[in-house]
Amino acid sequence: MTMTPFNIVVASSIISVVGSLTIVPTPFGQRPAECILEVPSGALVEEDKFSTDVIISHPTLGTWRHTPDPICSHPAHAPKPSRSVVKRSNSNDPNNCEQMPCTCDSLPCNNWIDNAGYMLDPYDKAPYIGGFSTVMSVPGTPVDTGSQTLFYFPGAENTDGVPRQGSLPPSGRAILQPVLTYAPKTNCVGSSPASRTGWCIASWYCCPQNLTVHSPYLGDVSPGDSWLGLFNLTTKDTFETVSKNTKTGQETKLACPRQGRNFNWADVTLEIYSVNTCSAFAVEPMTFSELSLWDENMSPMQPKWDTTFGKPCGGTITVDASKNTITIEHNKQ
Repeated sequence: MTMTPFNIVVASSIISVVGSLTIVPTPFGQRPAECILEVPSGALVEEDKFSTDVIISHPTLGTWRHTPDPICSHPAHAPKPSRSVVKRSNSNDPNNCEQMPCTCDSLPCNNWIDNAGYMLDPYDKAPYIGGFSTVMSVPGTPVDTGSQTLFYFPGAENTDGVPRQGSLPPSGRAILQPVLTYAPKTNCVGSSPASRTGWCIASWYCCPQNLTVHSPYLGDVSPGDSWLGLFNLTTKDTFETVSKNTKTGQETKLACPRQGRNFNWADVTLEIYSVNTCSAFAVEPMTFSELSLWDENMSPMQPKWDTTFGKPCGGTITVDASKNTITIEHNKQ
C-alpha cells in the first residue's frame, strides 16, 4: 500500500472469513476487507489515468495516492452486484437474473431485497440524472440484534440500459449512495462516535479501480432521526454524495469526478446480509420522504418507479407519488 499523509482506514468489520480473506458486507456486495477504503469526509476520489492507483484529495489534508491490493481486481473478488445464482431461460421471467436485478425471495438472504427503480427512457440520451435527494427516517431497531447488516439507500448508476448491469467507458459503471446502516457487529462497529444503537451512516462510491470507497461512518444515529441523503452534480465535472442530519447539520460526504459517466438509473433500496429470521428486520417502516430527482440542467424529473413485491416477512415497498415518498416495511403489524 502506498504511504499517505492520512491514515487510510480499511474496513475491519467481519462478516466471514473465506480462506485467508476477511469478507465484509458493502452496499455493492460482499468484498474482501483489503478492497474497502475509508476516506476523510469531503475527500475527492479520482482514478489515476496512468496507473491502478486512486488519487485522494482533500481541501485541508492535501493530496495522496492509494494503491489497491491486487486481490481487488481478481475475477473472484472484483466488484459486482449480488445476483442469484439461479438463471432461467425465459427472458420474460421477472426473476431472470440475466434480464434484471435479482432480489431475495426467501431467507436467509445476502442481497438486495426491496427496490424501487427508475430508468431513463431512452437510457442513452441526455439530459441524464444530475441529482437525487430524500429525507431518510431511521426506523425502529430490530428485535434480533445479531450479526445482520441492513443497508437502506437512494442511489444512482450509469448503466447499459439494464439496472445494475453494464461496464461503460471511460471509467466503467459506478454507483453513488448515501447509506443508512444497521450493523451492530459489522459495519457500524468502527463508527465515530461509537454507535450506541447499532445504527450508523456514511456516503459511498463504488468502485474506482475496483475499490469500494466510503466516507467515515457517523455513529450518532437513532430511531426517529431524519437524515438527508443526497447526490448532486455540484460542478460540471464532479458528483458529491452527502449524508446529513437534518437537525444537527452533522454530515459525512465524498466526491468523485464525472469522468464521462452518464447516470441513467435511480433506485431506492434495502440490501441485507446475514438476515436469517423476520426478527432481524427493522420493526418499523423505513421512509424515504421528500424525494426529488433532477437532470443535469437542474430541471425536475418525474420518475415512474418499478418496484419489487412479495418479499419475505410480509416485505413491501410502497410508492406514494402524491407525497413524493417511498416506504419499505417488513413484519407489518
